[in-house]
This record gives sequence, C-alpha cells and structure tokens, in this order.
Amino acid sequence: MKEYKERAGLSPVQLTYGALGLVGGVWMILAPFVLNYDAITVLNTTTKKQVSAELGPVTTNDIICGVLLIALVGFALLTANNAAMSKFRLYAGIATIGVGLYLMAAPYLFDLLKVAEYLSINKPNTNDVLIGLLTVIIAGFAVQHEFVPAQPKTTTNVSSAV
Repeated sequence: MKEYKERAGLSPVQLTYGALGLVGGVWMILAPFVLNYDAITVLNTTTKKQVSAELGPVTTNDIICGVLLIALVGFALLTANNAAMSKFRLYAGIATIGVGLYLMAAPYLFDLLKVAEYLSINKPNTNDVLIGLLTVIIAGFAVQHEFVPAQPKTTTNVSSAV
C-alpha cells in the first residue's frame, strides 16, 4: 500500500474521483424518474398490443445502487485523511467496483434486453451498463491511485567504453 502522508485536505485527484462517484450515485437515484421507466412499453405476445413493462424491480435496483455508490464514495472521501481507515477505504473501493460490475450485469439479470431496444440511450439497460462501466473505470483508477505505489523512476547511465 501507498505510504500514508499527513495532508491538510483532499488532493484534486481524490476530489475528482469522489465528485464523479457522487454524481453517478445521484444519477442512479434520479434515472428511473428522469428517463421515465414507467412509460416503457413491451409487445404482449398473446394480444399483440403494447403494454406497460413492469420495471418496478429495476427502479428499486437503480435506487439501491445509487445509494450504495453515494455511501461508499462518501465514506472514502470522509476518511481520506485517516490512516487507520486505509484498509476500509480499500474495501470501499473494491465494493464500488463490485457495484459497477453488478450494474453492468443487471440488464441480463432482469432480462431487460427483451423490454427495449438495447442501444436506445433512454432505456434502463443502456443506462445501467454505461453507468456500471464508468463506475468500474473511475473506481479502478481511484483504488489504483490511492493504494498502488508509484514506480520509482530509474535513470540509466549510458557510459561510453573507451
């Protein structure tokens, strides 16, 4: 793990990763309402008519994932200057990556591919995959920045043999 250094505040990198994580969590809470999941319809195979898709569990899932993201990122930000909490910050970072992986798998777990066109930006499946992918990337960089020691720069001496 990276050697702990006492600092007065958060670094710009920590603030950036934290802000992106918090915005992602807030978006996951708001997405079902902003993207209007209730208006999504699916073709009923027996009646051949469009009926409202039952996305209540998906809405609940997105809200829970948003709250988890806010809680985990908030914990990491609030304990950034506490050396004793370093191990727990690592666990929070790994859990954040886990939430991102779960969000990428959620459309398949809820079988959302039959509900809507996959590549339409206002659908829950695309939203979950995109936010999950961004969460994994940002949380991965945050964990790497915080816990992987920087490689020392080595200089090579080129001496000419005479």
